[in-house]
Amino acid sequence: MIEHITDSPRFYEYVSWAVLLLSVFNFSQIVYLLWNKARVEKAERRKDELKRLAATAIVTSLSPAELLPLPSSEEEYAAYSESIASVLDSFEGEVADRAAGLLTIFGIGAHYRSLVRSRSWYKRCNAVDMLTVFRMDENRAFFIELFASEPSADVKYRIIRGLSLIVRGRDDLGELARMLSGLPYLAPKYTEDLFYNAIIRLKALGKEDEFGVFMRLIMRDGLVRAEIKRDCLTACYAAICEKGRPLLKEYYAAHPGEPEILAACIRSLARAGDFTLLPEALRNPDWRVKLAALKHAHLCCEDLTGEITGLLSDPNYHVRLNAAMTLARAGERGLTALRGAAASQDKFAAETAAYALEQEAAWNS
Repeated sequence: MIEHITDSPRFYEYVSWAVLLLSVFNFSQIVYLLWNKARVEKAERRKDELKRLAATAIVTSLSPAELLPLPSSEEEYAAYSESIASVLDSFEGEVADRAAGLLTIFGIGAHYRSLVRSRSWYKRCNAVDMLTVFRMDENRAFFIELFASEPSADVKYRIIRGLSLIVRGRDDLGELARMLSGLPYLAPKYTEDLFYNAIIRLKALGKEDEFGVFMRLIMRDGLVRAEIKRDCLTACYAAICEKGRPLLKEYYAAHPGEPEILAACIRSLARAGDFTLLPEALRNPDWRVKLAALKHAHLCCEDLTGEITGLLSDPNYHVRLNAAMTLARAGERGLTALRGAAASQDKFAAETAAYALEQEAAWNS
């Protein structure tokens, strides 16, 4: 076949036409890319202009809707939404009320509520995300109803995040826990962020105690996963729940067989300045609990030198290393313990102690 083509007297004519067609195709591609780039840049400039116009109108005018054109395209809805969300994050009182009022006047909330019925999961995700940033209490019932009918887990995770920002008390927190328990576990950071949002929201409402009530309600609830309880405790650590110390100690006592929950309790208590459980945690058989205690033991290590020194012989490398580094920061008493361990017959303890002494010497040189 190839020989037949190359032997043809019109072979070079075919080649010329092929080269010409490829050139036209490549040129068309370049023109299209340049046109599309210009179109996108123009749309972005228009969007930025609308965002600035909306923000200025909201901040400076008592009737911002009179100064702004009604949104008619998806880009315009997005521009207004981002501008309103930015104002709501930055202002309170009358300015925030004016921004929230535009959501109704321009039908922005209704627009995104209609988009959550789209067949495209991506559009539904985007619509839920936009409704989430407004943090509108009236979306609570809508989100709960939507969660029940939504087939996509990706969208459901976003709905739960939206609900975490508008909690009112223990009942809403319980609803979140039940929703999460009915979905595949996603990631510790995701769940922690949800309950961190909830704690911050309740603090702003003066209802921080509601989170403690909720945690006691689920403490022995077998329908709520242990991972979710652990992540709630970690959220207490992130949000510095000062009123949560008794609760954290109750969880520590109630879950002796859950090392990750115990470790989360230790971290959260230490963040709040409570080190009373550290000695007990250092004696725990699980390396995760001991490691969590060692991460904070340097704050009160003078009273725990004996317990920490004993961990230089722990079978877990991370425990041995953190014990040695904690002693290195414990002053002369800790250094004396390290020197003794470095000369011992225990190979693991001797190597770890020697490493910590070298590091301490390097810091001071």
